[in-house]
Amino acid sequence: MSYETEEQQVEALKAWWDENGRAVLLGVGLGILIIAAYNFWQHRKEQAAVEASDLYSQSMDALRAGDTDKAQALAKELSDEHGGALYASYARMAAARAAIEAGDIQAAADHLSWTVKNTDHPDVKVIAQIRLARVHAELGDTDAGLKALPKGAHEAFTGMVEEVRGDLHALAGDLAAARSAYQAAQEAGGVANPQTLEIKLNDLAEPADAS
Repeated sequence: MSYETEEQQVEALKAWWDENGRAVLLGVGLGILIIAAYNFWQHRKEQAAVEASDLYSQSMDALRAGDTDKAQALAKELSDEHGGALYASYARMAAARAAIEAGDIQAAADHLSWTVKNTDHPDVKVIAQIRLARVHAELGDTDAGLKALPKGAHEAFTGMVEEVRGDLHALAGDLAAARSAYQAAQEAGGVANPQTLEIKLNDLAEPADAS
């Protein structure tokens, strides 16, 4: 549309603004709010990552200093405040190891149970499940240990899972099941100590026929 005079252009612009100005201002304001919210979210995300990293470092320092109680408290604080951070799972697993060394097996079970329930990292979850099964074995609860073992884990973990399964069956007195699990572990490979696994298998070797 063409206008004959500048006054007509001004009048047309005023009319357009009267009709659309509120929507334009609302759109601009909404855009500013979205940008501000995104920037705030990014800042909080980065700040949370720094806080999680700092708490993790403190917990590791406490472990190196031999202060198990402080390390476990820091691990709990980290998981309470930043439960979704991978640092939280690492701290809990480290605290579990320290608790085992200190003889507090139940505390170790609690740390590992938290990791199993809360971690989003599949490999970390599998490792926590394997360790939790071992802890249940230490507590003498073979049923809980067998239930704790991962199902459908990546084949890279098969050897470790089956060795622990064998340990649990052996502890429960089911030697045939233990032997079968140890054999599966040996075939899969990837166990921490193949020589130890071989000894376990030899100890459970079926006696030769006397005929």
